[in-house]
Amino acid sequence: MVLVDRNRDADEVVRKVQQQNIGAHNNIANLAKNIMAQNGLNIGLHRPNFISPLSDLVLQFELPRGYKIPKFTKFAGDTSESTVEHIARYLTEAQDLANDENLRLKCYPNSLTKNAFTWFTTLTPRSIQHRTQLERLFH
Repeated sequence: MVLVDRNRDADEVVRKVQQQNIGAHNNIANLAKNIMAQNGLNIGLHRPNFISPLSDLVLQFELPRGYKIPKFTKFAGDTSESTVEHIARYLTEAQDLANDENLRLKCYPNSLTKNAFTWFTTLTPRSIQHRTQLERLFH
């Protein structure tokens, strides 16, 4: 509530209060945007950006021309299959990828689903440099 002197224009007082409220709101909105940006959130879409846990070096490798990614048996993390069994199956199904560690690592998320894929998406961005590092975390 704002009290207005008799000698002042009430409309002008209301406009000033509204401008102050907009200014305060903008400051709070800008502060929130800055905090979100610092924490990797996309302020344009109001949802987090996904950044792969795989290193940029791994992500830059390309499949050989004409090569198709095999259909991998999916691991959800909620079955009786162990993580060791899943990795052994993945390497078997990867065929020619097994000869290139970076491609094998790059394609690995294609073998995950449900809880296991969610786990993968929560790893620290760009933190995985080698297959053994990912395997250790996976187990």
